[in-house]
Amino acid sequence: MLIAIEGIDGSGKTSAVNFLREELRKRGYDVVVFKEPTGSEWGVKVMTSEGLKPEEELELFILDRKYDVERNILPSLKENKIVLMDRYYYSTMAYQGALGLDVEEIRKKNEEIAPKPDLVIFLDIDPAKAIRRIEGRGRPDRFEDIGYLQKVREIFLSLNDEMVVIDTDESPEIVRKKVLDCVLSILT
Repeated sequence: MLIAIEGIDGSGKTSAVNFLREELRKRGYDVVVFKEPTGSEWGVKVMTSEGLKPEEELELFILDRKYDVERNILPSLKENKIVLMDRYYYSTMAYQGALGLDVEEIRKKNEEIAPKPDLVIFLDIDPAKAIRRIEGRGRPDRFEDIGYLQKVREIFLSLNDEMVVIDTDESPEIVRKKVLDCVLSILT
C-alpha cells in the first residue's frame, strides 16, 4: 500500500509520517518511509539551486521522483511493505502549479512514471500559522513565503476529491490520531 502525506511547509507532515510509521509497526505492519525530494543529484539540485525557471524545477522534481520510484517505492511495494511518503507528486502539482504551470499537465507527467497512491492525506493549515511554525525552526527557505504558500494551499484544496483533508488546528495528538484512524480504516 502506498500512502502519501501532503501539506504545505509547516503543516506537520514529517511528524505525522514518523508517528504513523511507529504506530503501524507496533501493529505488525512492515513499513518504510520515503521523503521527497530525495538525496539524489536531482533532489539536491532542486533544493540548492537558485533562480531556476518553473519548468526547470519541474523537470528536476520529475527526475528525482523517477529515481525514487525505481529505487525505493516500487521495490518496497513489491515486497508488500506499506510505503509512507513524506510528500509525493501532489506537492509537485501544488507547488509548481502555484508558479503558473498547468496542474493537470504536472499530474499527467507524474502518473506516467509514478504509481498512484492508495491514500492521500492533506494536512491543512493556515499559511500564517505555518510560517510561524517554520520560523520557530529557523530561517524559511525560498518555498516558504506566505503568499506563495496560500496559492499552494488553494491548489491542494482544489484536489480534495482525491484526498482526505485533515485540519491541523487541533492539538498534534488529535491530528495524529485522525491520521492513524484514516490509515487504519483502509488497512482493516
